[in-house]
Amino acid sequence: MSLLQISEPEDNQALKKDYKIVVGIDLGTTNSLVGTVSEGKNPVIIEGEDDSKMAPSAVLYRSDGSMEVGINRREERLGPSDVIIKSVKRLIGKTYEDFNNSVKQRELSKKVFSGKEIVCVETPHGQKTPVEVSSEILKHLKKIAEKKIGFGIDGAVITVPAYFDDTQRQATKDAAELAQIRVIRLLNEPTAAALAYGLETKGKGYFLVYDLGGGTFDVSILKLEEGLFSVMATAGDTQLGGDDFDEAIAISLSKKAGLDYKSLNIRDKKRLDERAKELKEELTENNDGSDEVTGTFQLEGTNFTFNLNKSLLANVCKDLVEKTIKISKDALADAKIEISELNEIILVGGSTRLASVRETITKVFNKVPKTDLNPDEIVCLGASLQADSLVGNREGKDNWLLLDVIPLSLGIETMGGLVEKIIPRNSSIPCSETKEFTTFKDGQSGMMIHVVQGERELVENCRSLAKFELSDIPPMVAGKARVAVSFNLDADGVLSVEAKEMTLGKKQKVSINPSIGLTEKDVQQIILSSHENAAEDVKRRALEESRVELTRCVEAFESALKDGPDILSVEESKTVSRCLENAKIIFTDKGSSRKKIEDSLKELNLISEPFAERRMNAAIQKALKGRGVDDVSTG
Repeated sequence: MSLLQISEPEDNQALKKDYKIVVGIDLGTTNSLVGTVSEGKNPVIIEGEDDSKMAPSAVLYRSDGSMEVGINRREERLGPSDVIIKSVKRLIGKTYEDFNNSVKQRELSKKVFSGKEIVCVETPHGQKTPVEVSSEILKHLKKIAEKKIGFGIDGAVITVPAYFDDTQRQATKDAAELAQIRVIRLLNEPTAAALAYGLETKGKGYFLVYDLGGGTFDVSILKLEEGLFSVMATAGDTQLGGDDFDEAIAISLSKKAGLDYKSLNIRDKKRLDERAKELKEELTENNDGSDEVTGTFQLEGTNFTFNLNKSLLANVCKDLVEKTIKISKDALADAKIEISELNEIILVGGSTRLASVRETITKVFNKVPKTDLNPDEIVCLGASLQADSLVGNREGKDNWLLLDVIPLSLGIETMGGLVEKIIPRNSSIPCSETKEFTTFKDGQSGMMIHVVQGERELVENCRSLAKFELSDIPPMVAGKARVAVSFNLDADGVLSVEAKEMTLGKKQKVSINPSIGLTEKDVQQIILSSHENAAEDVKRRALEESRVELTRCVEAFESALKDGPDILSVEESKTVSRCLENAKIIFTDKGSSRKKIEDSLKELNLISEPFAERRMNAAIQKALKGRGVDDVSTG
C-alpha cells in the first residue's frame, strides 16, 4: 500500500483559499530560471533536480527519438545525428528573410505557415519552430516549479527583452500556451530587474538598468519613487549579448592558432564558441589571481592550444562593450537625463560579470555599478514579485504601479500620405488613445485605416503594420462624417486598433502582429533618421498638406458647380474651368513647389468668393420664396 504525504494546512499557504500559486519565469537566451514568492516572504529561485537554479535554454533532439531539455554538456559528446538547439530566443518571432545574407541562415530552414515563411531548425524529430523549442523549455521550468511547490501553478509572468516587438511577444505567448502555462503578463526584463532592486533598496531617483545577457542587450532609464516604477526610455539590441562576445573571442583565438574561423563548418564553430565561452568564464571567475587561462580544441584529430588573458579578453570585447555604452547614452538622451543625475546603475545578466564591462561603465558614468543582487537571478526575482502582486497575493504598501514605454510612435495614414501620430514613442503602457477623423470626399462610404510605426512625417518613410477598411459609412458631405480611431496598447505591448463610425456605430477592429521583427539597430536607425531628416520632413509635410488643401478646394468647388451651374456667366465659367484645370495639373504634379501650390490655392479662393456669395444668396432667396416678413423667426 502506498502512503501519501499530507502537509499541515497552516504550513502550506497553497491550501489557503485566497492564495494563488504563480511563478516568475526568466526565459533567457543562454539560461532560464523560474521563481516564486511564499506568502509574506521574499522571492526565491526554484532549484532543479541537479540543485542548479539555472536551466540551460537548450533542447537536445536525439536520433533515437528521445529529447532532453536544459542539458549542460559539451557539443563533442553528442551523437553524429543529434541536434542541440541553443539561443532559440534569437529566432523567436522571426522570419527566414530576417536572416538574409547572414551566416546564421545557413543553420536554419523554413516552412510556410499561414502564408508566411517561418524560420525552423532541422532536427531528427523533423523541423522545429522557435515557438515549439521555447515551449519545451517552458514545460521544463513548469515541471521544476510544480515538483518543488507540490501544486499546479495558476499562471506565470514571463520576461522578454524590452525591444521585443508584437510578433516576438506573441510568439512567446504562443510558446507558453503550448506549454499549458497561463501568461499573466509579459514583463520587460530591465523593468523586472528594477522591480526586484527597488523593493530591496526602497530607492528613489533615476536609475539605469544595464542588462547584458547571453543573447540580448537592453537598457532602461527608470524613475523610481515610492510605489511607482516609471520607465522613461528604453533602448537595446536583440542581437547583442554573451554569444557575440564568445564568437569574438573564438575568432581571435582561432586566428592566433592559424585557423580560419569563417571556413569552419557549423558544428566546429559551435564547439569553438563553447570552448571560448568556457575560457571566458574561467578567466572571469578566477580567484587565484592568475591573469591567463589555457584550453585545447580538437579539430580533425589535431589539438589546438588557446591562451586567453585578461588584456586580450578586454581588447577583443572592447567594440561590443562600446556599442552597449552608445546605446545607453542614446537612452539617456531620449529620457532627457544627464549622466550626473543617475542615482544608480543596476547590472543584469551574466555577461556583466566581465571586468571590462564593469570598468568601462564605472569610467563612463563615473559611478560604480550596483551589484547587490545576483545579476543572473534578478530578472526572475522581479518577475516572481510581479506575478505575486498581479494575482492579489500582496496587499497595501507592498503593491506598486508599474509602467513601461513603447520604443516607436504609432499612428495612421491620412490624406497625402501623411502620418498622424496617435501614440508617441516613449508613451507609458498600457495606454489608450482616440482621435477623430473625417471623410475627404462627398458621399464617401468607406475609409481605409493604415496603421504605421515610426518617427517620420510621411508614410513612405515609416513601417507599415496593418491595413483594414471601415465600410458602410453614411454618405455625407465631405468633412461631416466622424470616425473615431482608437489605439489600445496592452501591458504586453500588443496593439489593437478600432475604427468606429459615430453615426450608426459601425466598427472594425484589428490586432497588430507585424510579420517582420524589429531589432534595436532598426529602432535606432529609425530614430536617427527622424533626427537627421527633421527639417526636410517639416518642409515635405507642409508641401503635402498644401497639396491636400488644394485638392480639397478643387473637389469642393466642382461639387458646388454641379449644384448651381447657372450662377456663373459664360465668361466666368471659362475662367473657373481654366483655373480648376490648372490647379489639377499642379496638385497632381509631384514636382510642384509649395509656393506654386499655395499661389494656385489663392487664385482659386479669389475666384470662388463671388461665386460662393451668389450661391448663398440664391439659397436664401429659395428658402424665403413665398414667405412674408412675419413668417421669418428671429429666434
